[in-house]
Amino acid sequence: MKLLYVYEEIIPQDLRELVYSKLAENRFEYIEMLYSEPENIIIEKLKECDLVLFAPGRYLNDEILSHCSHIKLMQLWSSGYDKFNIAGSRKYDIPVANNGGSNAISVAEHTMLLIMSVSKMLPSSHVRTVTGNWAGNSHGMDMRLLYKKTLGLIGLGNIGKEVAMRAKSFGMNIIYSEIKGPQQDFDKKIGSKHVTFDEVIESSDFLSLHLHHNSNTDKIIGKSEFQRAKDNLILINVSRAGLVDQEAFKEALYNKKIWAAGLDVYPSEPTLPDDPILNHPRVVATPHIAGSTYDTYLNALDRCMDNLVSVRDGNLPQFIVNN
Repeated sequence: MKLLYVYEEIIPQDLRELVYSKLAENRFEYIEMLYSEPENIIIEKLKECDLVLFAPGRYLNDEILSHCSHIKLMQLWSSGYDKFNIAGSRKYDIPVANNGGSNAISVAEHTMLLIMSVSKMLPSSHVRTVTGNWAGNSHGMDMRLLYKKTLGLIGLGNIGKEVAMRAKSFGMNIIYSEIKGPQQDFDKKIGSKHVTFDEVIESSDFLSLHLHHNSNTDKIIGKSEFQRAKDNLILINVSRAGLVDQEAFKEALYNKKIWAAGLDVYPSEPTLPDDPILNHPRVVATPHIAGSTYDTYLNALDRCMDNLVSVRDGNLPQFIVNN
């Protein structure tokens, strides 16, 4: 079987070299494709291959996918798949898999990084230190402890559980809302508690989102949720910007209805320099890198390769997201 490796021009060369090394290690015959290539070229390359590795996964329209019913597996190197044409892949019966949550630890560590950076106002402290401008600093009056604070998680999948375990080591109380209901074995292990969505909103000192973005979760955090939250709430979002009503978010920040936020995802990526949310003094932001570390790429690519090799050998794939 021949494989098609699809990527964006912004992917750095050293990361592409890592992908090449994994393809060679697993003895794949492959060709490459950029998303920016003309549609007719994209279709011809897809027709030529039986397997596809999308790194990263981006939208292909129905016309393109209509030529792909022969493909045995479309493999995404990410865990998220909201930017992919899942409906189209179902329409043409093309199996699509993600990385099975191999970036969960990286995202969980990044969540804790944002929680701590916002709590201790790390960016402004760094600027004061390197510039020598200590005058007018708050002497910690705008900083918070994590100890004995309540962390509310919306979603307790692979990432949510990893966050909960790390937060527990800081002495935080963990509550969560999860569509699958209580996770009793996990709750017994770390002392977390399943509560209603409303209770998470109303009781959390820190609120962290760990959901896929779809029609059911779009703007799940909006004006009503911000109004009912504690006035000192810190919002953490490493999942998708679409989970939050951005206008309501901006209003809550500037009206001091919530205290601060740590963000890794945005409505526009790359971000816009005049975004009032990003320019708020108590927002700490990173450029959608929560799941991006060298170790994570190794783990994700190994899992993707295992899945592609399995299909090449005549077995069924794992981590299918479009059943």
